[in-house]
Amino acid sequence: MPEDRDCAVVTGAGSGIGRAVALELSKEPLTVLAIGRRSQALGETAVLAAGKVVTASADVTSDKGRSAILGKLSGASRVKYLVHAAGILPIERLTDITAESWRRVMTTNVDARLLLTQALIPKLCDGGRVLFIGSMSATKPRKGSAAYCTAMAASFMLHQCLKLELAPYAIRVTSAVPGPVNTIMIQNSLAADADVFPDSAEYAALREQGKLIEPNRVGQFYRWLLTHTDDETYSARQWDIRDESHHKFWLGSDTLYANA
Repeated sequence: MPEDRDCAVVTGAGSGIGRAVALELSKEPLTVLAIGRRSQALGETAVLAAGKVVTASADVTSDKGRSAILGKLSGASRVKYLVHAAGILPIERLTDITAESWRRVMTTNVDARLLLTQALIPKLCDGGRVLFIGSMSATKPRKGSAAYCTAMAASFMLHQCLKLELAPYAIRVTSAVPGPVNTIMIQNSLAADADVFPDSAEYAALREQGKLIEPNRVGQFYRWLLTHTDDETYSARQWDIRDESHHKFWLGSDTLYANA
């Protein structure tokens, strides 16, 4: 990591929303640390970037992975932005959930967000911003995704608690719901057995209507939120990409949906 240069840390940066956010933030005058488990996918993110991207093939759920991330940041003067985009959504019947599968979802979608933020507090102090990728599933129960819904509800409360706890460090925290996004996660949901995951029909209807949001559009929204809002506005609420009140600031005359 270049010395004395601000950086952005983005987890889940090998694909989907994480990659889109990393690419958008690479347009800013900072270094992006793109984190994920697959080194080849991270390399592809770096090649696509407009600016400086450093990759870290690391498992954010493990002590070893978080230590590797801190090692990559040893020369950075400050973490300006931390984006928690890593997440998993297994589709399984309630009767098929095991202690191991439940723990894996909680560890990835909740624990890692807490522990990585905690580890980066010294680098985030005095103006850093933390962004949680939220989900409609935090408040909408879905058959076939009990672990994910529970984890995202916990993630929402975690960001609220961190907002209070980190305010004295001048670290701002918020959460933003990206809406149904055309990612591998949604594609897997679409392919799921309707008996196990009935909401696959909802996503199929949105796809037919052209109302799955593309990841690059989410990246644009998150870049604006991170870089163009004042502190009070940034952390005042949970954001939703579909809320038209902020579209004029970053979307302009473009459409939210690619096929609209």
